[in-house]
Amino acid sequence: MARVLYWNIEQFGINKINNPSMARQTGSTLSRNVASGQRLWHILNTFFLNIPDIFVVVETSTGAGNGEGSLITAGGRDGALELLNLLRVYFGNQWKLVPPLILGGMNRTEGISVYYNSNNLNFSGPWGWQGGGNASDSVANIGAGNLVTYANPWDNCLPATLVPQLSPINPGVNSNRLAGQWQFRGVPPLGGGLGPLLNFPAADYRPPFLTTFWDAANNRTIKLFAYHAPPHNPAAANGTNTISQIDEIINLGANEVAVVVGDFNVDINDAPNVATAYNNLVGLGYTRHINPSPAPATYPAQGYVSTHMKQGGKRGATPWDTNGYPAYGYAVTEFRGRNTSSIDNILTRYGGLGAGGPAANMTIVNRVTGTPYNLDPNPPVGVPAGHYAYTTGMVQIPVGIVNAGAPVALPLPPNGPNGVGGYTPGNIGALSYFRGWDNYGKIRSTSDHMALIIDI
Repeated sequence: MARVLYWNIEQFGINKINNPSMARQTGSTLSRNVASGQRLWHILNTFFLNIPDIFVVVETSTGAGNGEGSLITAGGRDGALELLNLLRVYFGNQWKLVPPLILGGMNRTEGISVYYNSNNLNFSGPWGWQGGGNASDSVANIGAGNLVTYANPWDNCLPATLVPQLSPINPGVNSNRLAGQWQFRGVPPLGGGLGPLLNFPAADYRPPFLTTFWDAANNRTIKLFAYHAPPHNPAAANGTNTISQIDEIINLGANEVAVVVGDFNVDINDAPNVATAYNNLVGLGYTRHINPSPAPATYPAQGYVSTHMKQGGKRGATPWDTNGYPAYGYAVTEFRGRNTSSIDNILTRYGGLGAGGPAANMTIVNRVTGTPYNLDPNPPVGVPAGHYAYTTGMVQIPVGIVNAGAPVALPLPPNGPNGVGGYTPGNIGALSYFRGWDNYGKIRSTSDHMALIIDI
């Protein structure tokens, strides 16, 4: 199997992990420079606790660039390359990066950074690179003989090694002449020709980003679709639904596995929009790995599927027991009248027995309370606990003391008047301690989303 770690790291760019400013970081006594270094270590530590084969960072900043399908620029470029360098420093030179492309237009642009372990996987495109300020395009349109390698500073991201001949996608082509796919069509008509060009859900909205890998150990192709939907419904639900119309989503070879990861901006407990967003994908045979909470879909059960967090400031995250373990008061519960607690997800589909599967060990990477969710001795019936272990990113109870490794700034079960942890509202000092930089502050400054991890 291959392990995929997905994370929407809010406005990811160089200042997220290496900010040169000496001005004070909001919510702390640290400089922005020191604070950015701590965010970096939080990201690297999350990566280290269960090292993946593929690491997807959604919401990479783009800069101005040269239009959709061209390479990102400015702070997003520098941040993506800096993270690649540090993955190599701490985890080995086998780590590579598929150069992120500008997705969407107007003021909706974004990039997606896909890192992978080249010891285990070969990047196969599916599209090619034609150089300069041009957009990536299909290898057929460019012509295999016209493919070029990336120019500085992207020239060291991908290996100058041939895609293995067993790969059905671009065999014999150097990986460093290939690129991800950013434009999609529906199924071609029966009479031949091209399928309809798809929008997600309209022109200038961000499309998915498709990267493909040959997984030699399992003799299969991995098709990874990463997507960040528009922030509001109905556009979010309609954009997600459009994924189900993509030719490459519908038609899988016997040795292909499709993985759809992303921030779909549709809360999994918002039944009408969930139906619009996911029903057609599920109808195609895709398994959705985060599903509505067991009935009645209220807290604390909803907390076990929460992936989105509140800000730390006024009317923001709290350590109270209001929502119960594991959500307490830091899970986002409403935005513009809609629940936005659980908006990230992963879907998988295997083309045949040769593709492996089924996917396993799905885990929401909660660095507030830690995961798996096994600290409540009486959890709601049917809630998902997760598989992989992640320690809290807050100040921890020292080894040798009861509940060692648990967050000291957020009492865990069975504390609290409702038996599900948390401080009693009004507890003097609890709010400021919880929101402090060394606790929730650093975690929330890194991102408003939790990561997801799964074995495919």
